[in-house]
Amino acid sequence: MFECFKKRPPAPSADELRQLTASACEDVKAKWLHFHETVHLQAEVPLSQKIDFFVQPVHQFFENKYPVLLRGPSEIFWLTVFTAILESGTHPKEAVNAAIAELKTKYSRS
Repeated sequence: MFECFKKRPPAPSADELRQLTASACEDVKAKWLHFHETVHLQAEVPLSQKIDFFVQPVHQFFENKYPVLLRGPSEIFWLTVFTAILESGTHPKEAVNAAIAELKTKYSRS
């Protein structure tokens, strides 16, 4: 009831944010590689939909391990996920960029 009166922890420094985002990216990349190797969807399922399936549990992971990163704009979360997928090398850059464009259209604020 009195959550609004709780003192928020201080904002992390720029260096701490860089370290957090780098760590989050590595964690998400490992989770994506595991997802890619273990979850076998039908071949016709587009990459954007696979990413959409993947993002749901990853968001919960972020809430538990990297809540500071979720305090900022949602772009931080999405950029971390997209960077991790690109760096994983599981799909060509063009395919990932096309999936990003589809997800951007789906989730953009109208």
